Amino acid sequence: MAGVLLCSLLITGSSNHLDAIGFWHVLNTKASVLKVYRRFPNYFAVHLPQLPDTSLAILARNHIPSAQYAYSIRLLNNNGSDTAKQFWLAGINKLNAIERKELAVQLLAQSRWDDLKLLADIKQLPEGDVFNHLRLHLSIAENNIPREFIQNLGFSFLEDIDEPKKHCMFNVIVMSDHRNGLYKLGDFITTYNRQPEPRENIFCFSKPVYVATALNCKSNINNAAQCDWQASRFKNELLSNYDFLVMMPKHGTANVSKGKMLINSQANYSIFLHELMHFNRFEDEYTLPISKQAWLCAQSGFVAPNLYITHGEPAPEGWHKSESCQQGGIAYKPSEKWSIMQYQQLGLSTQYRELWLKYLDMTKGDFYRHSDELTSINKAILN
Repeated sequence: MAGVLLCSLLITGSSNHLDAIGFWHVLNTKASVLKVYRRFPNYFAVHLPQLPDTSLAILARNHIPSAQYAYSIRLLNNNGSDTAKQFWLAGINKLNAIERKELAVQLLAQSRWDDLKLLADIKQLPEGDVFNHLRLHLSIAENNIPREFIQNLGFSFLEDIDEPKKHCMFNVIVMSDHRNGLYKLGDFITTYNRQPEPRENIFCFSKPVYVATALNCKSNINNAAQCDWQASRFKNELLSNYDFLVMMPKHGTANVSKGKMLINSQANYSIFLHELMHFNRFEDEYTLPISKQAWLCAQSGFVAPNLYITHGEPAPEGWHKSESCQQGGIAYKPSEKWSIMQYQQLGLSTQYRELWLKYLDMTKGDFYRHSDELTSINKAILN
């Protein structure tokens, strides 16, 4: 009956209303969406978003470019990114500039980096913000990324770094060679500024700096993160102006050496805070690497604000054995329980915050620079 009614309407109805009537029947009866579409393709092209999934899928699977695009966008919005790809890719050459831009925005929102790179490779990714995000992700050289784009994201280039803040005890420059690293550093800074540790005006951070060509990071998932200096202007200018450096590669275990922190962009904030304490000479309370034990555990007394090593003499009153040293002397730590220096996820306890503050107040930070060598801690820490 519905089919007969549709046919009669198509024969006798006003031409201005036939397309809308046909579309209505697709929505409300069992009329064939493919047959009606072929009669009124222009009207359908405008109203495709109103079609239910099943009808839109039929048109897309029948290789109708506008439907392929519309269905792929719907799939992307509903976590169907892998299925969506077969549809937008099939009709990519027939998309207009606005559609390609919308597709790129959707792929960025889903972090579909391989798909965005594919679009770039086949010259179908429009120039603009999404393309620049892809360049950051791929660690493209700085001169290929607009300064305004970087600044609008709240990041910086090397030559645009602000002067250190005089009211802070330590100024820290943070940098990364890839997009996720820049955003992660920004998140770390935001979290830190909500609750500065161990108190306000101790650490101040630069904007995250994009340094794709200034660092050569060769870290991998299993080894400690490593980045080599590549630009003399980077080394000479930054190291004389800032107290500490944070470099964020994609992989590698976090570590601190001579005022330089390397921490990968998969790390969480508690690891960052743990490493920040290393800047102020705190030591790990889990088993240290054998190479480090060989020289550190051979020392005596306070080798860190939180580590005291004995060779038969009594430990400080109230201190407890630490797992740090398995050779040489016996290590002791302030807390009987695990602390952030043994297990980062615990966060900073009141006891360790007070220890941290006491040590900073005692030293005034006068000899803490990125180039300082590790020195033994004065026993006056307990005075």
